[in-house]
Amino acid sequence: MENQDNKLLYAVSKKNAKALEQIYDKYSPLLYTLINRILKDERKTTEVLTEVFAILWLKADLILNRSDNFYLIMINLAKNKALDTLRRNNGLVTEPYTDEYENQFIIPEIFCKDEIGLDFLMSEQESLSIIFSQLTEAQLYVLSLSYFKGLAVNEIAKELNLPVTTINEKIKVAFTGLKDNLSMAGF
Repeated sequence: MENQDNKLLYAVSKKNAKALEQIYDKYSPLLYTLINRILKDERKTTEVLTEVFAILWLKADLILNRSDNFYLIMINLAKNKALDTLRRNNGLVTEPYTDEYENQFIIPEIFCKDEIGLDFLMSEQESLSIIFSQLTEAQLYVLSLSYFKGLAVNEIAKELNLPVTTINEKIKVAFTGLKDNLSMAGF
């Protein structure tokens, strides 16, 4: 229940360690899987997961002000931290990792007030799998390069040896297809 997660986050902002433990127990398996899919290194994945929860502990007040959707915050926080780690390891980010950098680039600001949460997505897992399976293999691959590898459109084009306009079109068609399929399924 999303409201319960927000209550736990509020408790974490008051330095309630039990609340952090409950959030960890609920979200760590999902976040570990996401981070490991990006980093493909179990040791680094464990380090980044620990850092994500350290950020949550230290900056719960800031996170509380960024969104009412705790699930989206956690997913994006983990993704941003993992992609930043990957890009730093590959020499693509040279900017020092400061508190200001973390606040601007790692801690997400979610403007969506949707009620989509972990519980909802788990209950709709089968429907969502069917919707994603309707994308072509090429569309899924391009989205995967963007989301899990953190590549920009020009980097995807270079990796696939395709024009940037082709990559843009594949991404646009994939998102349009996803939007249409979600709409037809009642999401």
